[in-house]
Amino acid sequence: MTSDPSLTRVLDAFGMIVGRWTAVGMQDLILERAGVEADAASMTLLWELARAGGTARPSYLAQITHTSASNISKVLARMTAWGLVERTTEPGDLRAVAITLTPAGQRAVEAINRASVDMLGEVMKDWPEQDIDQFGDLLNRFAQSVRASFLG
Repeated sequence: MTSDPSLTRVLDAFGMIVGRWTAVGMQDLILERAGVEADAASMTLLWELARAGGTARPSYLAQITHTSASNISKVLARMTAWGLVERTTEPGDLRAVAITLTPAGQRAVEAINRASVDMLGEVMKDWPEQDIDQFGDLLNRFAQSVRASFLG
């Protein structure tokens, strides 16, 4: 078993990274650099829609982001107004609403990804490529462990 001081060190670093990277100010900076008209809440839903293959039900988006259905509806209304998503019905159940990325929404996801990668490049500019690869491997392993342990 790993010692508490080692785990505390990991927790402190991870908490700092997650807290800063997901802060509204950082999200706004990413959106600005990406040239995307959206807000932090919309950016989160864009990521989740992209991970879901471009289409998801509002209930899934609420569940995965731990947000109320009411809040998801408000964010989706803004995203629809910006042309990033559209509401569609599912072929098997016309009552079921799905949210789909529009071509503009897909371009926004790509621009946000590019801006995020560029910002990581700035942060890690002095790191040797081997260290970046190793960090990526360890971080992916950590993400898989989190998913397996807590997210099913």
